[in-house]
Amino acid sequence: MRAGIKTVYTDERKIRPGKFARAAAAVLCAVLLMLAAAAAYIAFNSVAPAQLINTASAEAAADTAYAETVTKVKAEGYLTLVNWDHEISEERPKDLVTLSEVFGDSVEMTNPEGSVDKTAGTAAKEMFDAAASEGVTGFKITSAYRSVQYQDEMWNKAVAEDPSYGEDPYSSPVKTMPGNKSEHATGLALDILAVDYETADDGYANTAQGKWLLENSYKYGFILRYPEDKENITGVAYEPWHYRYVGKEAAQIIHDAGLCLEEYVEV
Repeated sequence: MRAGIKTVYTDERKIRPGKFARAAAAVLCAVLLMLAAAAAYIAFNSVAPAQLINTASAEAAADTAYAETVTKVKAEGYLTLVNWDHEISEERPKDLVTLSEVFGDSVEMTNPEGSVDKTAGTAAKEMFDAAASEGVTGFKITSAYRSVQYQDEMWNKAVAEDPSYGEDPYSSPVKTMPGNKSEHATGLALDILAVDYETADDGYANTAQGKWLLENSYKYGFILRYPEDKENITGVAYEPWHYRYVGKEAAQIIHDAGLCLEEYVEV
């Protein structure tokens, strides 16, 4: 044994005092770190919810403030308003082309020989191509232009099943509109679902396709026509698959201000 070093015997092994001190210090540091982490976790969970609520409230207030600065524009052209209070004529729009002509094989279609406004279809093709470049594919157009007569057949069927259907749409919104009150007759509306989700219900909003459209469609001139929080204004139940072409400038404003078409245009 060298001079100046005292040996301590524990469990028949020799431990130098310096090593024992370092080991104790390491254990103490670990305990202190765990206590600090626990304190931080408790603090975060007690404060974070309030902060999140305040942030959400601030964002909602900002959206409301911006919406109040938006000047209404005339409901004409791509901003034509068709709803319970504003009817459309039975005349077939002039600028319709077939879906197959616009989309080719770039997107699935229930009826490739169906029609769509040429400008709206071209914008939709650009939108689907952009989604594909980001890895989101599998969109399926299930409906586009519908004649007033065809839409009336759907309406009459709904009323036959439920005579009170659509009697008070602003309190009890519905999904099927009368022929002359459906914007499908403009050729500017598209029902967009997915190859692996063809059911038109709220669940579509949770699909990759539904999420992408909600976040990006305005960049290509489209708006979600019937938002969930605007049912009392549109008189139509929430439809996360129904998109309407209004042009890029209008779509940007409507998106940023959190408006629906009824709140943006005036007749």
